[in-house]
Amino acid sequence: MYVTPPMQNHPRPAAGPPWWLVIGPGLAALIGLFLLTVIYRFDGRSVLQVDLHLSNQALLLSGLVAYLVAAAIALPAGLLLGARFPTSVTVPAICFMLLGVLLIAFTPNGGLLLVGRVLNGLGAGAAIGVTAALIRWLRTGRGVAAALTAGLGVVALAIAPLLGGLVSDTFSFRLVYLIAALFVFVALIVAAVIGIVALTAAKRPTQPMPYAMPYPPR
Repeated sequence: MYVTPPMQNHPRPAAGPPWWLVIGPGLAALIGLFLLTVIYRFDGRSVLQVDLHLSNQALLLSGLVAYLVAAAIALPAGLLLGARFPTSVTVPAICFMLLGVLLIAFTPNGGLLLVGRVLNGLGAGAAIGVTAALIRWLRTGRGVAAALTAGLGVVALAIAPLLGGLVSDTFSFRLVYLIAALFVFVALIVAAVIGIVALTAAKRPTQPMPYAMPYPPR
C-alpha cells in the first residue's frame, strides 16, 4: 500500500525591499540635508540674509527652526509608511521640497522664506524617514547602505555653506535655489521611475513552484 509522504512546510523568510528602492528617497534626503545648512556661511552673514534684510534672530527662526520643526513633524510619517508605501510618501515629499525651493528662489521677503523653509522641512523629514525605513528592512547590505547614506549626509551638511556662499557671492542666492530646484526635479523623476518599476515588478505574475509527487507503484 502506497502512503503519500507528509508535506513539509518550510517557512519562507519575508522578502525585504530591493536595494535600488532606496535611491529615490535617499537622493531626496541628501538634497534636504544640503538645503538645511545652505542658508548659512562660515565667514559672516549670508547673501540671502543681507538681500532679504533679515536679522540673525529672524534667520534663525525662519531659516533653521522652522525647517527642523517641519522635518520633525514629517519624519514619523516616513518611518511608519516608508517601508510599505515608499513611492507614495516620497513623491509628495519631493513635490513639497520643489515648491519650497522655488518659493525661496523668488521670495521678495522673509514671509515667503518661512513658508518655503517649512515646505522644505516637511519634504526632507519624510524623505529621511522613508530612507531609514527602507534601509532598516533591507535583507542584505544594510550596514553598507546605512554607512554610505550617513556619510553622504554629513558631506552634504558640511559643503552646503561653502557652495552656497560661493554661488551667492558670484551670482545671487536665488541661483543657489534654482540649481537646487533642478536637482530636486531630477530626484522626483528618479523616485517616480523607480516607483513605476517596483509596481510593475510587484504585478508581474510569479511562476508556481512545481510539486513533484511520486507515482504509486502499479
